[in-house]
Amino acid sequence: MGFLEPANLIYAASLALLVLIYLRARARPTLEVSSLILFEPVPAPVARSRILRVDLIFWLELLALCALTLAAAGLYIRRPEAAGPHRNRALVFDLGAGMGALDGRITRLEEAKRKALEIVASAPAGDEFSVIGYALDAATIRARGARREEVRTAVTGLRPLAVAARPAALRAALIDARGAAEVDLFADRMPPANVLADARPDGRVNFHLLGAPAGNLAIVALDPGVPRSSAGRCVIRNFSMRPQVCELRIDAGGKEVFHSSLIAEPRAQMIVPYGPLIGGGIVHARILTPDALAADNERYALAPSIAQAHALVMSPEAGVRDDLARIVLAINPNFIVTSADPSLFSASKIGNQRFDLAVLHDCSDDGVNAAAKLFIFPEPRLERSKRPPLLPVVGTAALAELQSREDASMLGTAVLLGPARVVELPGWMDPLARGAGVGEHNSFALAATGRNPDGEVGVISFDIRNHLLLDPDRMDALVLTIDTLRRLVAPQDLRIVSTGAFVSVPSFGRATLISPDGSRRTLIPDQWGRVRFRPLDAGRYNVIGEGGNVQVFANYYDAAESDLAAIPPPPGRPSPRLASVSVHGEFHVVPAALALAALALLFFVAESAMLTRRAARWGAGHV
Repeated sequence: MGFLEPANLIYAASLALLVLIYLRARARPTLEVSSLILFEPVPAPVARSRILRVDLIFWLELLALCALTLAAAGLYIRRPEAAGPHRNRALVFDLGAGMGALDGRITRLEEAKRKALEIVASAPAGDEFSVIGYALDAATIRARGARREEVRTAVTGLRPLAVAARPAALRAALIDARGAAEVDLFADRMPPANVLADARPDGRVNFHLLGAPAGNLAIVALDPGVPRSSAGRCVIRNFSMRPQVCELRIDAGGKEVFHSSLIAEPRAQMIVPYGPLIGGGIVHARILTPDALAADNERYALAPSIAQAHALVMSPEAGVRDDLARIVLAINPNFIVTSADPSLFSASKIGNQRFDLAVLHDCSDDGVNAAAKLFIFPEPRLERSKRPPLLPVVGTAALAELQSREDASMLGTAVLLGPARVVELPGWMDPLARGAGVGEHNSFALAATGRNPDGEVGVISFDIRNHLLLDPDRMDALVLTIDTLRRLVAPQDLRIVSTGAFVSVPSFGRATLISPDGSRRTLIPDQWGRVRFRPLDAGRYNVIGEGGNVQVFANYYDAAESDLAAIPPPPGRPSPRLASVSVHGEFHVVPAALALAALALLFFVAESAMLTRRAARWGAGHV
């Protein structure tokens, strides 16, 4: 049920008018007296006073007005009807990275497209099809229609993405398929049991399970190490039940630094050391051995520069300064770290220096000249402040907990951090992690980074006193701090991201995005001069804008999608059929205006009959 014009419910005010009429007309009884005694005194009749005298006629008028109001508001009813000779059907495709795995000479998605085209070819003339895909999100590739050539074009144009398919996206795809008498779902893994019950499709769901067990090697992680100081490490995982030969090549700065064939144990993970590198820059690792899935066979990392840089660490407490200095040096040993007390900074000789990085804990940035600034537990505005703070503090939390990170979504268990200050982020900053006060529901940013005309700016809103970053039970806080620092000191024209993550690049004008497959599209900047996009393929992206050329390298790895050992049903066994909870048929929207108008007319006729009968029996004065 629903309304087409909910604003027309204002006609329900006529019900109040009906009550006012009855209040005025029937609040006191009407008495008949003989005209011969009009001038004789008579005692007043004894009658009970009531606020509103209602009878059957009142209820008939009330029901008639309600029916007319609902008809004016466009009430409609959604009801199932038996499928006729022409049915509506939906083709739903998993477009996750696993569908790009090779089964022999073709991928799982190509096999799904072949089966879908057979269904389209064998369907009776007049049947309508819609094509829906899902991975991170659900998208309708082609709306419902009966033109077979357009349906075939939509199906053949599907391609797998370098992201993991999410159950929430499958649920949304099945919701988009509502109204179809039959849904054909193509995927390489059985959907979770609760997805179908939550989506409640209207018709029957036919599940087509694709793929055979296949061996796969994947690069899980790539650590560049520190040039001229420590070796890098590449982590490779074998998802096969057998030992696999892995030919690994690692390039740094366009030059080969490692190339060897290795033996990976069954269902095991191995760590391959290399280096140390001789300089900073992009590190690219590739598995050259062919396997079932290519998306997870390469990975990029950024080695820190070997050039000397100056970092400033300020905090009112010496213990915090020591902890932060260790972390800065762990990120890049080439930093020359200067530690200072905020109360002595302005009077010291370092007050006029230019720093590459300034880490400011619970203090102001007045007088600090740095290309990148990280505010930790930022100081609220004080009365003596000469200018408004860059990051205004709008609230506090006595105990904050880390709930989600940009690269890890929701954490399984919240991490208790300690006191935090709620910061109002400007529009040019992107949050990296979010949390909330213990027992509270309103979340706020715990870490964020961005770029303004003065340089890179970062913030960590929770306090790190009492050696919080060195607590082994709260390692997420340390990892978050390191990731934030690395973003601030990374080159402005290079980014290393994960596929599926939103990327913002300052361009201050229109920009052209060149994808790994060579395709181009135009990006429109927002009011802060940033362009945003979401890499769905692994590889290198180029963002060419007024601010220069920015290279974005997207990495893909997902343990569930990379594990291609799912066992399909035996050969010859039909695909499992997931029975829907709804009756097989098609749903149609039926307007209820005509029925409501007829009902109102029936109430008015009944009222007229009662009034006629009353006038004939008691006279017109009782009408």
